[in-house]
Amino acid sequence: MIKTTPSGQDLEQQLDNILSFVTQPSDANPPASSKNTDQDTLNKALYYLKNEQGALAAKWMRLAAMAGNYRAQFYLGLFFIKGQGVPQSVFHGAAWLSLASSQGYEPAIEAMSDIRKHISTKRLKDAQCYAASLYEQIHQLQFSHLIPISHEK
Repeated sequence: MIKTTPSGQDLEQQLDNILSFVTQPSDANPPASSKNTDQDTLNKALYYLKNEQGALAAKWMRLAAMAGNYRAQFYLGLFFIKGQGVPQSVFHGAAWLSLASSQGYEPAIEAMSDIRKHISTKRLKDAQCYAASLYEQIHQLQFSHLIPISHEK
């Protein structure tokens, strides 16, 4: 099993430990005028994960990850490594963990250190290239409203 911390906890144990610190999601029926934030989306994903609904957890986790939430990117990486709600893929897990670690998220940095033992250097470099593509997609989504629309013919 893949180790993720110096203390020897496996990914599943680490995820369980992290989930124990997460609060329940905000009110299930928020006012119509309130906007969902990436944190609300992350909380929804964690709620589904706690209730053992892996596919729904992965769906909401990906939405939060694509909104740029580094914690969601970390969790989604763990989902791929474990095959929880998504197809099992160390490659995709490494990509999402790489994205979270590039933002200085310590658990992701530690996980990336451990992933290196379980993936070839070429596949790791490919995963990091994929992470760069994800980064571009995320920022295009976040800042698309700032790009002027050309009306040239």
